[in-house]
Amino acid sequence: MRDVLAHPSLQSARPAVLSGHDSLEHPVRWVHSTDLYDIAGLLRGDEVLLTNGVGLLDVGDAGRRLYIRRLAERGVAGLFFEVGRTFEQVPPEMVEEALPLGFPVVELAPTLRFTEVAEAVNSELIDRSVSRLRYADETSRALSEALARGATLNELIDQVAAMLGTSARLSDYAGSVTVESMIGDSTGGPRSEVPVMVDGTAWGRLSVDPEGVPELLCAAVLDRAPTVLGLCLMREQAGIAGTLRAQQLVLDQLVANRASEHSMLESRLRAAGVATADQRYVCVAIDPQRVESVASVADALMRQVGHGIFGLVDGLLCGVLAMPAGVPSTDVLHAVREFARVARIPRNHLCATVSRTVDEIGMLPRAMVEARETLRLGQGLGEAGPVIGAQALVLERLLAHHGDADAMRQFVDDQIGALERSDEAKGSELVRTLQVLIACAGSKAEAAKRLHIRRQSLYYRLDQVARLLETDLDEPGQLTTLAVAIAARRLQNMSR
Repeated sequence: MRDVLAHPSLQSARPAVLSGHDSLEHPVRWVHSTDLYDIAGLLRGDEVLLTNGVGLLDVGDAGRRLYIRRLAERGVAGLFFEVGRTFEQVPPEMVEEALPLGFPVVELAPTLRFTEVAEAVNSELIDRSVSRLRYADETSRALSEALARGATLNELIDQVAAMLGTSARLSDYAGSVTVESMIGDSTGGPRSEVPVMVDGTAWGRLSVDPEGVPELLCAAVLDRAPTVLGLCLMREQAGIAGTLRAQQLVLDQLVANRASEHSMLESRLRAAGVATADQRYVCVAIDPQRVESVASVADALMRQVGHGIFGLVDGLLCGVLAMPAGVPSTDVLHAVREFARVARIPRNHLCATVSRTVDEIGMLPRAMVEARETLRLGQGLGEAGPVIGAQALVLERLLAHHGDADAMRQFVDDQIGALERSDEAKGSELVRTLQVLIACAGSKAEAAKRLHIRRQSLYYRLDQVARLLETDLDEPGQLTTLAVAIAARRLQNMSR
C-alpha cells in the first residue's frame, strides 16, 4: 500500500490517508476501479479499489458502513475514494467504520483517469511477479540438482548463502543451530526467517541476513529453499523420522480422545519433544484451507510460546503447545490472533480455535476435542473470526450435545418465538436487537453503537421485546435464559 500511495501516477491527486495508517505495509496484488456497491464478493483480497462513490449515492449510512466492513473482511488492501465530483468529502461514517478495523481509506482529488492508474500500477505488479517467479524457478532447479547429486545439508546452506551473498542459518525449534554459513560480515540487524517443514511437520527455521539482498531474490529463495532442506534433513538425520512419528502418534491419540495410562501419555509426549515437568498446555485447531501457510502458523506460535508439536489429523492442523507454569494462558490466544492479523486473514472466516489452558497432561485429550469441536461448530454457525477461544461457544457446544431436538425447538419457541413471529410479520429486528444486547453483556450504550441506532431507538425496541415476552430485561437471570434461547436458535438455523 505504501508503494502505491507513492506511485507517480497518483501524485496529482494528492492522496491523503484518512484511516488504516498502521496497515500501509499490506501487500497489493492488483488495482481495480469500480462503482459497484456489492463488489466485495467479487474480490479475492489484497486489491486496491479505486472509486468515485457513484454506487454509494443512494445508500444510507448503515449501508456505507457495511460496504467498508465487507471490504475489510474480504482482505482488500485499501479504498481510494475520489472526492469533488460525486461527494465533497469521503462520507464520515465510512471513515469512522474503517478506523477500528485498521482499514485504509484514502481521499483523492479529482484529477485522475482511473484506467491509466490501474494500468500503470498493475504493469509494475506483473513485472515483479514475473521476476520473482524466475528467481524462484532458478532457486528450485539449482538446489534440487544439488540434492540429487548427493549434496549435504552443509553444502545446501552454503549454496543458499552464496545465492544471496549473505549469511544463512538453519536451526531447530529448540534453538539449536544445525548448520550456518557466513558470507561477508553480518550486519547484526533483523533477520528474515521462514519455517522449514519435514514430512508435513514444522521442524525449525531458515534465517538469512537480508541487508543488501534484492527483495525479490530474497523472497524467492526463502520461498523455495525450505522444501529442499526438509528433504535433505529426512535423508541425513534418521532420528527426525522417529520424532515425527511420535508427534503424529500423540496427536492421533488426543484427537481420538482415547483413554490411556498417565505414564504412557507422558512418555509419548517426551518422545515427541514436549516437556512434561512444570508445564501448562494449550491445544489449537486450525483449518488449513483458510490460511495460506500452516507452517507459518506453527512457526508464529512456537516463536511466541516456546515449543510444541503440530500435525494434520482428519483434515485439521492440530497442535499442542507447552509453556512454563508462569506464562498467562491468554498469551496463546493473543499469539494466534496476532498471526491472523499480520497474515491479513479475512475477519469473516473462522480459521482457528484455542482450548482452555490445562495443567495436567491427562486433560489434554479433552482440551484437543473442545478445540476441534469449537472450530467445526463455529464454522457451521458462521461465527466471525478469524480466531476464537473454546470458551466463546461453550454454551453452543453443550446444547449441541443435548440431543433432544424437539425439546430444544419448544424451548426456543417458548422463550423468543413471539419475537420471531413479530419480525416476520412486521419486518422488525427484535431478535437481532436482543442478540446484540446479550453479546454486549446487557450494555445498552454498546448495543446501540453496534446496531448503529440512537439510544432512544434502542429503548423503543427493548420495550417491544419486554412486552412481547412479558419479561423484565433488567433482571440478570432473565437475560441469561434468553441467551440460552438465542444460542439454541443459532444451532437450529445451522441444521436447517
